[in-house]
Amino acid sequence: MKLDYDVLSNATSFLDAASDRCLDLRDLKIPKVENLAVTKDTNDTIDLTNNDIPVLSAADFPPMLRLTTLLLSNNRYLQNLAFPQLTTTHLIHSIAAIDAKLHKQLPNIHSLILSNNHLQELGDLNPLEGFSKLIRLALVGNPVCAKKNYRLWVIFKCPSVRVLDFRRVKDAEREAANALFSGSKQANALASETASKTSTFTPGDGIPAATKQVVKPHMGPSPEEAARIKAAIDSAGSLEEVARLKRQLEGGSVPAAKKR
Repeated sequence: MKLDYDVLSNATSFLDAASDRCLDLRDLKIPKVENLAVTKDTNDTIDLTNNDIPVLSAADFPPMLRLTTLLLSNNRYLQNLAFPQLTTTHLIHSIAAIDAKLHKQLPNIHSLILSNNHLQELGDLNPLEGFSKLIRLALVGNPVCAKKNYRLWVIFKCPSVRVLDFRRVKDAEREAANALFSGSKQANALASETASKTSTFTPGDGIPAATKQVVKPHMGPSPEEAARIKAAIDSAGSLEEVARLKRQLEGGSVPAAKKR
């Protein structure tokens, strides 16, 4: 669903338990953040949970000085493009990159929830250091969380964060993070190496290449196989038959030739 004037005008806006004004844009299958200038920066919280947003680009956000909380969990949509070609293509629509200039548009963010998305490399988290007022950050459920020194890297890059992945940051963790990534030539080299490991992303390009996973068992059906597939589709007499044919093709099996 396109995030246009009508959607934004009809979206529910309410006071939450903390008396913050929250704009509810959950579960709308929104593929791109846009047109938020329509809201006139009247919300403390915007909830974009459970949508199909692939990238957080600064160009998609107007300056929003009031906004303090951004909820972006579960922006993951896996599309299988296996039918009718006999190839398997999985396209992940998910937040996989954050624009390094995003903090300039949202300077007062103190809570950022990005759970269950597709951030992959520690270097992909570098833009978060620009959010100088960030207190609560959630990244649990992203592939990056499995990287070595993930938690210490985030603590090092975002010293204002007090709660990371719903766990309070301890003083001992801050000391460990600073010792690991600063203070010595070896530590500085490690920090530089870690920061350089990023997924490919250019603002405005849309879905980063790293989120596209393509597996091609072979080059596709032969002309004879294609003719058999077309004949099977044309002869399908019910939705059940179409569904069965789709499952058969997705499994890499071609309908048998009809006996004369």
